[in-house]
Amino acid sequence: MTTPESFANERSAAIEFTATPWGYTKLWLVNMLLTLATLGIYGAWAKVRNNQYLYGHTSIEDNRLQYLATPKQILLGRLLALGVFLIFVGVSMVEPMAAGIMYLALIPLSPWLIVQGLKFTYRNTAYRNVRFDFKGDYMGALYHFIVLPLVAAVTLYLALPWVIKKIHQFMFGNCEYGGEKLQLNTSTGQYYKAALVVFLVSIVAFILIASSMAGTLTTMQGSEAPNPLSFLPIILVMYFFSFLVQSVFNAMIRNHIAESLKADELVRFESRITVAGYLGITLLNAVLILFTLGLAFPAAKVIKMRYIASKTTVFLTPRIDHMANQVEGKESAFGEEAAGMFDTDLSIV
Repeated sequence: MTTPESFANERSAAIEFTATPWGYTKLWLVNMLLTLATLGIYGAWAKVRNNQYLYGHTSIEDNRLQYLATPKQILLGRLLALGVFLIFVGVSMVEPMAAGIMYLALIPLSPWLIVQGLKFTYRNTAYRNVRFDFKGDYMGALYHFIVLPLVAAVTLYLALPWVIKKIHQFMFGNCEYGGEKLQLNTSTGQYYKAALVVFLVSIVAFILIASSMAGTLTTMQGSEAPNPLSFLPIILVMYFFSFLVQSVFNAMIRNHIAESLKADELVRFESRITVAGYLGITLLNAVLILFTLGLAFPAAKVIKMRYIASKTTVFLTPRIDHMANQVEGKESAFGEEAAGMFDTDLSIV
């Protein structure tokens, strides 16, 4: 692990995340009930309240993050996205062939939706009353989210680690704060190292699952009425394995991203997440979500965010005290809501 180059006169600051699992769960449940009671209309207010709670409980040097989107922006964006979606459904029912053409048109449209969604998210996030911004464009998104995944498929996914690296560089490297552009100089080798570890873990898991399945089938032979519950242990192993793979890769890559992300003479980061620690948090959350039928999702989110915040350090220079806002923040939420509705949404964090 390489040590990032220090800035002159920098000072270190911890990320304070003070949200509690029960506090966020109460808010999330109330918002969900109000959304159901209003047939989804309150969902715009619910999204704002949820984000404001999480952002407002995240601070660096006693300065809290701010979520500045309004319910009106999100509601209008959702209504517009819903209108487009209903047109797709209506055309599908009347003329299936025309609907197929419209869905094909969604492929070149998806990069625009991705860019608009990222712009809306960044521009409605602020620190010290200075908004973030996203400078990625349509052609960049087309290359990174359409062309490069095709390259990965053509190479039988041997190029996938490199493709993921390029996508991360597009998402983070086009971010600006107060007009200062962030840089993400990640190494392709680190992505392949993480992918190799995941591959080895996958082989071990596959052997265990195959052995368990063979044993279960052998036990069931000769049984007139096989018990479906016999496969429950295998299903549980596969469920937790999916979290294992995700945890190993994310833990290794997140540290590398944090160490490679900076804005010259303004800010840099350090992440001390361990694979074991991140895996433990992820498996705990998987158990909570499984045995509460999803109701523990907000608690699991807070637990994960608290762990990540506790393992992250920010290094700031005096320039951060003099940054001025450069963004108006009047973006439409249509791109973000449509991206989610058509399953092209992306998570920054």
